[in-house]
Amino acid sequence: MAKKILLVSRCAWTLYNFRAGLMRALKSAGHLVIGGGAAGDGYEPRIEHLGVPFVGLPVDKKGVNPKADLHLMWALYRWYGRERPEIVHHFTIKPVIYGSIAARLARVPKIVNTITGMGSVFAEEEKTRLRTLVEWMYRISVPLAHFTFFQNRDDLAFFVEHHFLDPARTGLLPGSGVDCEFFKPFPEMTRGKEAWPTFLMVSRLLRHKGVYDFVEAASMVKKRFPHVRFQLLGGRDERNPTVVPEADVSRWQAEGFVHWLGEVSDVRPALNRADVVVLPSYAEGIPRSLLEAAAMCKPIITTDTRGCRDTVEQGVNGLLVAARDPEALAGAMIAMIEAPELRERMGREGRRKVECEFDEKLVIERILKTYDGDRARCSP
Repeated sequence: MAKKILLVSRCAWTLYNFRAGLMRALKSAGHLVIGGGAAGDGYEPRIEHLGVPFVGLPVDKKGVNPKADLHLMWALYRWYGRERPEIVHHFTIKPVIYGSIAARLARVPKIVNTITGMGSVFAEEEKTRLRTLVEWMYRISVPLAHFTFFQNRDDLAFFVEHHFLDPARTGLLPGSGVDCEFFKPFPEMTRGKEAWPTFLMVSRLLRHKGVYDFVEAASMVKKRFPHVRFQLLGGRDERNPTVVPEADVSRWQAEGFVHWLGEVSDVRPALNRADVVVLPSYAEGIPRSLLEAAAMCKPIITTDTRGCRDTVEQGVNGLLVAARDPEALAGAMIAMIEAPELRERMGREGRRKVECEFDEKLVIERILKTYDGDRARCSP
């Protein structure tokens, strides 16, 4: 039976880039789907082109602002009351927290959440007041949902161990999934053969993504291998308090350590030209950039941290290093430089891993089962 389903995320960009496949699947099944999130990033027309109306919501992206967050919760409550959906599915932190409360007050029959990551406050080494506040908000809101998905085992274990929710109403998803037909190896002839490898980091330029560690490791490697290239691909989000200052990026480029490619709508050409993809993040849900890279047969280097470690079988499709350790990161890069046959083998294994564990079709199938009432615990 057709249902009215609301999909709510931080902004139009995240909804389109991470949930377009889900929206297409729901539309194909005959459901009425409406998207919601912060507007103004230019991705609203792309969502509506899928046949999904988009509603702009007052999501404040700058941090915790009680007045703004209460305004969001009130807007969600009114929207849910008007639409009277059968299902509301929240993604990202603020929609999960305030949307769960609003949906329960509006008596939505089924509330589903996906914890896409616990946020930068949980990536810090010391517990802060902000983290204590966020934990309290999770404790209040998450139990109100009928089902909560997590994208990695560490996040799920944290919520269960802290008694935030009932384990029987949780499940695991292998990230947001990857379209393996869209992200696939380019013909070798289009890449060309270079004498020295290129290391690419795909990420927003935020401190907790490990950008400074990447640059420091690059400077170490260049002392031994001056012709190796290091590239950063991703935008600078000025609304995020951890954004890397533009002056630092300009200085890095002037010193010749890294080249910033900016932000692009299609990452595949940059991934195709890269030899190794790196993400030294301090914590993630499941890093989509690494899965896309692996799907295109690229070996990856990332940190042995929450979410990141789920993408790598050590020594099989990539290498894991300690977080906040540029020297260890540089050592992993040098290992890749010195063993081109290792890069090739790891790339093939990465593609195999993504096809078996992280294909978008697996994610969508598990979500649809939950919408239809199957609450059996899922695992990747």
